Amino acid sequence: MVFHRRGWRMGVAAGLVVIGLVCAATAWATLLTPEPVVTAKGRQIHASAALAGAYLAYGQSRPGNSDAFDVYVKPAGRRRFKVNARGQGFAGGIDGTNLIWQRVRNGQSDLRLFDLASHTRSVPNGVNTRRFEFWPTISGDWILYGQTWHRFVNWRVILHNTNTSETRILDERVNRFHVRVGPGQVNGDYATWETINGRTSVLNVFLYQISTATTTKLPRPTGKVQYYPSVTADGTVFYLRSGLGCGHVVLRKYAAGVDTPLAVLPRGYDVLSNTFAVDEGGGVTSVYFDRVQCSTGKSHIYIITVS
Repeated sequence: MVFHRRGWRMGVAAGLVVIGLVCAATAWATLLTPEPVVTAKGRQIHASAALAGAYLAYGQSRPGNSDAFDVYVKPAGRRRFKVNARGQGFAGGIDGTNLIWQRVRNGQSDLRLFDLASHTRSVPNGVNTRRFEFWPTISGDWILYGQTWHRFVNWRVILHNTNTSETRILDERVNRFHVRVGPGQVNGDYATWETINGRTSVLNVFLYQISTATTTKLPRPTGKVQYYPSVTADGTVFYLRSGLGCGHVVLRKYAAGVDTPLAVLPRGYDVLSNTFAVDEGGGVTSVYFDRVQCSTGKSHIYIITVS
């Protein structure tokens, strides 16, 4: 199941510690050109990758049904293979050779692990319930994921440590029909998520530092929406900013209080689901995303390389 930002709404959680509300400085750099990675038949969504593109995971629509998806992994230089054996599947995040993904079967959505080297399947401890878990990423012992229940009225962003069994609710919306929250990415000491309020048409991005339990709300210009954040291990956030509606999208970077535009998508194109950041070393980051054509709904996987 795909949760897209359009048509959803969000609110402000009580007791959320928010810092960094002052306006960010803006740096200007030469804009980058996104490069296609997967442009196969059908729709490709929600990509993640290992270091240097050793493995690429993404959701692939089924022939004859563009709204049903399976998880595929493409090892570098080899043919892709399917991960989910039953039900539908949606790719999550990759850490080393560990892929975490979302399995949907008989109306139930849970999280699963898949070792990309040995093809061993397992179930992560402490995350699955009778509720609907979705959009997971993994970094070391930490799993970041979303959870929704009661007919998609209640929403949470959850950070869980599989070693210590510690669980942190980073944000939630309960019994508020017009709002939702969605996870971004966990990487090292940082995690990101988005909040959506359909009543006010406001979308915001948040950065969380795990070691200090502090939250930063990224500055947002009036009249703009911000969504689908990813993050590197040093806390650099990559996210999207646009006006209302589909299209007019700028992929941006936020680091140490400085906001930088990186790439402008062609008019009539947007992004369908979360971005995913891979620190390649040497100051280089690969950012993967699924570019969608607003008029047709066709989506494919793209990358920008940031240095």
